[in-house]
Amino acid sequence: MNSTVGMQPRQKSERGQNSKAAALEKSRESRMEPTFWVPPDAVSLLDVGCNIGALLCEFRRRYPKMQLAGIDINRTSIQIARANLPNAEIHEAFGFDLPFADSRFQYVTCIEVIEHIPKEHRPRLLSEIQRVLSPGGQLILRCPHAGIFEWLDAQNMRFRFPRLYNALVGEGKRDSNYREAQEELIWHHHFTREELLGVAGDGWQLEACHFGGLVLFPISDIIRWPFYRMKWSNNWIVKALEKVATAELALDFGQSSFDILVVLRKL
Repeated sequence: MNSTVGMQPRQKSERGQNSKAAALEKSRESRMEPTFWVPPDAVSLLDVGCNIGALLCEFRRRYPKMQLAGIDINRTSIQIARANLPNAEIHEAFGFDLPFADSRFQYVTCIEVIEHIPKEHRPRLLSEIQRVLSPGGQLILRCPHAGIFEWLDAQNMRFRFPRLYNALVGEGKRDSNYREAQEELIWHHHFTREELLGVAGDGWQLEACHFGGLVLFPISDIIRWPFYRMKWSNNWIVKALEKVATAELALDFGQSSFDILVVLRKL
């Protein structure tokens, strides 16, 4: 039976307007944003490394009926995410040991996470994501790319210039999160496309690969570090720098880019 039979003209009009608004929003969106790759008819999505649930909240805003789940290792962040998303399934867990059944999700996002994972655990992370994806499901993964300005990675400043880092940053909001989660602080590795596909292993089909960001993206992150130390993450300067970083991330600088996004389909 056609579900639109008996629908009032006003209801049809509202649905059409909502569809047009969603299509317009997506058409203006950068391909470096994970939301670009998830269609309105998606049923379920897991965000690996969800932090406080900002990305999941965006999906909830766009697609209220989608089944959402997230995992992170930081307990405080998990508590905030659960408060922000009472109807989502949020777990405190490691990405390489996901607490979900096989073929559970249609989409998985993993944004700026794999570079935090020790090298020996990265293949297992991708294997676990593949396990919880349904056949034909997609992984949207974004991480640092081996571009010409990778040496500007703010995370690696602690290793390159430890004295300067301790003087300017010390232990701020970000560092206390690492300590609380008992996460090992490791050098941020910047991946090439071939490296990512090698870590992913067999059983995937590459659907898309995009690059973004160059120099403003990492520099804005460096400038923000002292603000995080002072716990001023909502300062207007921080917000302005975030907008600059997002704007540059949308620009494709090819192999010189600071970030890379790949979309992998589970075979």
